[in-house]
Amino acid sequence: MKLVFKIIFATFFFLNSCSQNQTEEKENAVYFWKTVFALDSTEQKFLNDFEIKKIFLRYFDIILDKNTLQPKPNATIKFKSKIPENIEIVPTVFITENCINHNLDTLYKTIAQRILQINKTHKIQKIKEIQIDCDYTAKSMKKYYTFLSLLQEYLNKNNIKLSTTIRLHQLSMEIPPCNYGVLMLYNTGNYRDKNCENPILGLKETKPYLKNLKKYKLKLKTAFPNFKWQILFKKGKFNNILYNQDLNDTTLFEKISDNVFKVVRSRDIPIYLNTDAFNVMLNYGDTIFEKKADSKEILNVAQEVKKIRKDILQNIIIYDLNSVNINNLKHEEYEKIFNYSNLDITF
Repeated sequence: MKLVFKIIFATFFFLNSCSQNQTEEKENAVYFWKTVFALDSTEQKFLNDFEIKKIFLRYFDIILDKNTLQPKPNATIKFKSKIPENIEIVPTVFITENCINHNLDTLYKTIAQRILQINKTHKIQKIKEIQIDCDYTAKSMKKYYTFLSLLQEYLNKNNIKLSTTIRLHQLSMEIPPCNYGVLMLYNTGNYRDKNCENPILGLKETKPYLKNLKKYKLKLKTAFPNFKWQILFKKGKFNNILYNQDLNDTTLFEKISDNVFKVVRSRDIPIYLNTDAFNVMLNYGDTIFEKKADSKEILNVAQEVKKIRKDILQNIIIYDLNSVNINNLKHEEYEKIFNYSNLDITF
């Protein structure tokens, strides 16, 4: 069995080494991570303005059931808008690491068949690729790669490619058995540290990991952020991440500085995470630090990446297509990010 997997990994290593430096057609893309696919005017305009060719659309998550302790689909996408013409959909599935230890022989089939059924039900045609998103570690790597191998073998029968997300800490591991990976250049800093200037993406936090990029012999694309976090601290200690609160509401918040707000009235507020909802209590005196994706920091990181592997900047993916997040960056900033591989920018 060990010999079989050595052969599999050696084959993928060779194929990706050969294709790594090949130039492919530029293709702008976005992730869509909400549970309802319904495009508003801002999102539709973004697709048109930046000639988006591909949407990595989260179909569902795979989580561990609290009662059966077995993997199960969760938060399946609902469709209220038609898929825009001339845009390729890449069904994307997030799987928690603890699911990798359970029933791999059936798990890959469950995921593939569920995706194909969703495509059939909603008449989503010409699917060329499926992507799996998992924050696997060195401990779960082998089982995750076994899962990917089984899934790819199944997808090959339907002429469908397989990709997976690659987080910075995973660059030090063996390459996964898939057609390519997406390097996720966000969530790089410690958001629990109120003194961390750029927890979403910062060159200082990213640079140490990039030393592994040159020798990482897998074809890659790159994902950059456009979102923001509202990080709640109580008595100086991290408490939670809030989403899309109106911090300009002076009945609840007082602006202390550019990105720091103080709670001036205690109140329970709802927090929505996928299909889960819960309440967070804001107390008088709590502090909220607003951290946004910073275009200059994104371009600083892109510049460092360009020195090492320019090829992975040919296809940029923005996380994510969401009208609130879209407005966190300016039009000209998106243009620079999408076209970075063709620009000569220095800071």
